[in-house]
Amino acid sequence: MRLSYIYYNADLSKCDANSQKLCQKVMRHILLSQIADFADESEKLSDKLVLFTEKDFHLLDGYVSVGCRLMILVCEGSFEMHVNGHLFSLRKNNFMTILEGTRAGFGNVSADAEVFCIFTTRKFIMDSLQGLLPIFQNYVIRILTDPVIRLSDKDALVLKRQAGLMADALGRLKHRYRDEMVRLYMKGFVLELSNIFAGICSVVNDMPAGNAKKRDMLMAEFLDLVWKNLHETRTVSFYAKELCVTPKHLSRVVKEVSGKSPHEIISGEVLALSIQLLQNEDMLIQQIADILHFSDQASFSKFFKKYTGLSPAEYRRNRKQ
Repeated sequence: MRLSYIYYNADLSKCDANSQKLCQKVMRHILLSQIADFADESEKLSDKLVLFTEKDFHLLDGYVSVGCRLMILVCEGSFEMHVNGHLFSLRKNNFMTILEGTRAGFGNVSADAEVFCIFTTRKFIMDSLQGLLPIFQNYVIRILTDPVIRLSDKDALVLKRQAGLMADALGRLKHRYRDEMVRLYMKGFVLELSNIFAGICSVVNDMPAGNAKKRDMLMAEFLDLVWKNLHETRTVSFYAKELCVTPKHLSRVVKEVSGKSPHEIISGEVLALSIQLLQNEDMLIQQIADILHFSDQASFSKFFKKYTGLSPAEYRRNRKQ
């Protein structure tokens, strides 16, 4: 599973009290496959996609999702999301994207809320698009700086219809082409979102024309390389060489876009994958250290404790409790 871990190392001292309380309380991380276990058969496509509505969020109380691509559409009412210690209050016609690896906790849901929450992966989205790559100029920059898009009534209705079609296809368990229909509606949802975002960018035009495109492309290519190579190498110089830029230039661009250095992002990706692997009780900690190319188990434990305050063994014990 590919992970994107942009926001993970949030400084809790700068977060609001509710988010601090949530982050301190919740130690259990849940993956897409585990979310699928909670879902009814009519709400999921194996462990590739789960579509929850507001009535289902109580199932995730006490958990933080990680390793999922979340797409959240609020049609009515209000809804709170805690994203790595930052509280986001979503209102009517708000759309939010959360990248894989980012920790996401569910907060208060108003009584009149109508929400579609799609849990999936980048791979499933790309498979559904069948080679068609929609134009998302500056999308990476936008969701790194502000993951919430404010939609017009018309655009929100368009996405609501597509989400509704996807939910309807999931619910038709005996339909002989159910999988294909769900993928078709996912493709439609993403293409509609791309069209809406392109319109918003052309109207707002709040990104520097030339540099923003180049920065966005470099950031996206950097993330893609990290996802593909983090098992093998974590040196900034490697990624800079692959991208045909200097380490200094790569560091400057990544810092401008994400607020973090390339090393912080790479470490975050490794940490996200570590959490995922540690939840497999059949794997020895030494095996995980080997998979992630640490020199030995002690080095892996030192790395993990630096970012979580716990050793891998302590994390497993706490998770069981």
